[in-house]
Amino acid sequence: MDAVLTLKKKDKWYKEPWLLLVVGGPAVVVCASIFTGALAFLGADKVVADDYYKQGLMIDKDIQRDAKARDLQLSATLNFDSATSKIRMKLQGKGTFPDSLQLSLANAAVDGMSVSEIIRRLPMQQVSPGVYEGDSKLISNISSSSVKLFHLKLEASDWRLTGDWFEPEQKVAQLKAS
Repeated sequence: MDAVLTLKKKDKWYKEPWLLLVVGGPAVVVCASIFTGALAFLGADKVVADDYYKQGLMIDKDIQRDAKARDLQLSATLNFDSATSKIRMKLQGKGTFPDSLQLSLANAAVDGMSVSEIIRRLPMQQVSPGVYEGDSKLISNISSSSVKLFHLKLEASDWRLTGDWFEPEQKVAQLKAS
């Protein structure tokens, strides 16, 4: 008896079902990693500041300026008058105060999907002993900001006061040496 062997015709290599299991998984992982890499590259936050070295050197100076404000027992009260667009500040403490100070107001600005920090510098002029005024028209309109929390920094050459001011149109800010 002749045995007749019938051979099944082999399918082409790309029609094999095992090919999807062997090659399909790694192909999906490669595509997902390319997508994740592109997403991370295009939407990357800046982790390190451009002037990180200079900021690191300033830390010791800032600590000394905070200690000097504490030694002088400095405190400040700030009011915002929306009618005149002036910021009025009463500064108290030991020692003499300079004729002018600089007040920095920093807040977050939301623009679509990105968030950035906006820093405004306002010169404050002494109008009477311990009382200073600054024209907020010199900086952009405080009331137009969508975020109503400002980080304040009041600076002289040898001391500084820092604090936060929430809703400047309605509340008074208190800065004390920490």
